Amino acid sequence: IRTFDAHRDDLLLRRAARHGRMLGINRPFLTELVDTVIESSEAGYPELREHESYIKKVIGTEEQRFGRTIDAGLSILNGMMGRLKEAHEKVLSGVEAFKLNDTFGFPLDLTREIAAEAGLAVDEAAFHIEMTKQRERARAERLAKDISGWSADLFGELTAEATQFDGYDTLSESAKVIALSDGEELADAIATDEAGESKDGVLVVLDRTPFYAEMGGQVADHGYITNGDAKLKVTQVKKTPKGYFVHTCELLDGTIHVGDEVTASVDTQRRMAICRNHTATHLLQKALREVLGEHVHQAGSYQDDKLTHFDFTHFSAVTPEELRKVEDRVNEKIFEALPVTIQNLPIEEAKKMGAMALFGEKYGSVVRVVDAGGWSTEFCGGTHVTNTAQIGCFKILSESSVAAGIRRIEATTAYGVLNLLDERTEQLAKTAVALKANNLKDAPARAEALTAELKETNKQLDILKAEMASAKIDGLFENAADIDGVRIVSAYLTGTGADTLRDMVDKIRDKAPNAVTVLIGSDGSKTMMAVGVSKNAQARGLKAGALVKKIAAIAGGNGGGKPDFAMAGIRDTSKIDDALNAVPEIVKAEMQ
Repeated sequence: IRTFDAHRDDLLLRRAARHGRMLGINRPFLTELVDTVIESSEAGYPELREHESYIKKVIGTEEQRFGRTIDAGLSILNGMMGRLKEAHEKVLSGVEAFKLNDTFGFPLDLTREIAAEAGLAVDEAAFHIEMTKQRERARAERLAKDISGWSADLFGELTAEATQFDGYDTLSESAKVIALSDGEELADAIATDEAGESKDGVLVVLDRTPFYAEMGGQVADHGYITNGDAKLKVTQVKKTPKGYFVHTCELLDGTIHVGDEVTASVDTQRRMAICRNHTATHLLQKALREVLGEHVHQAGSYQDDKLTHFDFTHFSAVTPEELRKVEDRVNEKIFEALPVTIQNLPIEEAKKMGAMALFGEKYGSVVRVVDAGGWSTEFCGGTHVTNTAQIGCFKILSESSVAAGIRRIEATTAYGVLNLLDERTEQLAKTAVALKANNLKDAPARAEALTAELKETNKQLDILKAEMASAKIDGLFENAADIDGVRIVSAYLTGTGADTLRDMVDKIRDKAPNAVTVLIGSDGSKTMMAVGVSKNAQARGLKAGALVKKIAAIAGGNGGGKPDFAMAGIRDTSKIDDALNAVPEIVKAEMQ
């Protein structure tokens, strides 16, 4: 139940659900065991009682989701095993077992158990080869996107002290270059080329830095590293396991040397925008817990200078009314101008303050606590505003699902809200012009009027189409062939959609009890065939569903339907005439 190892716990839950089914328990039952487990373990793990409702919801949701996985996976696995038995083979390939696991979430141990029940084995060696290939692909993708892996290798042999981060207190300071790399190997100096062109991918390690390294969901700072001879633009910062802050830079000018004294300066406006979004995220979490319930916990976050993503535990979509309440609550706390204080405290003292921690996260004996006026108190290592009023305002952009039981809210603050307002005002202005409204205020009324006009126009158009269709019906009978007492009415009608075809076929069927009707129409986007068989013609063994399949197949189409009416799509319009010309022979062959 404790989420110390997500993969392990997920597997345990899945095994329990699987064995429950093997014991004949075909309902969700694992939540019934939670109370017993908590009672026996809460002395050593008091957080279990604190998060009781959350644990039950997670386990209940996972068991329901796994039930659906079992049903889908069993169907696919049974198909695989059926093919093996037909081929008189006894081993399920590792590739197929991997496909079940990777694509459909079906665990290997369940595949093994089910296969064994059917007298089959699983090629587990081949399965693990596929798993290794997948891990290597994932690692290559990570390294392509993230410098942390290879920067750790590049600077792993350094013996200097770890980089001192001063960015909580200053955004510009003097520092010393203790290591350089071009991304391939360490270097004593790096310079622009002979033509003076800038150089990308220069990695710089300083003895101290005001640049925040990407971590905890917050993006890294941008800015510049300069001295008399060189200017570098900082575009990314990562922290290695040994504590070195690696600044990824574009060398704009000059030469940078190991040992140089430089000035490291953070982009102040960008940092402040990130701070606003990060503090707003803390307020958002508190507001969500007030509006939705105490089961809400952070499941991930991301903050940059434009927006924040906040992932949280919740088991249904947040309603528009709830989102409005959350947004209003956050803005209320912004307008109250709450002071934001930051302290490093012993973890037990922080917990007594009510500071929120990530469930399952491990912390040291001293933690950094960010408190917004006593209303929102959280463990956090990120950068923040000093007063909630600095956030300006807060606007939720979207709410969506990202995983089972996990929702995501995307929001923005301050200039992001102003930019959004400008963008939407511009869109409304363009809409008003398109609607020929005098101003923005008149646009809604003008839109309603045009919608009513369009609805009336469509109504009149439908009436006109029906009248034209009735007129066409009389003309179709003039050239109708007669096959042993059954009249064949067929035609290709351009500018005619599926609904009109259906209406025409119905009218011909009612008008002529001994008719087979085959009409093909095109509305410009797709071509359809409609086939109708009148009552007396059905008595001769003719069925619309059978006829439409044979006729449409000539033009690369397929379809079906009832004995009196059927439809099909037409793919090859160049074969329409061939299909219509074949109707008499097909009807004759089907007639009894």
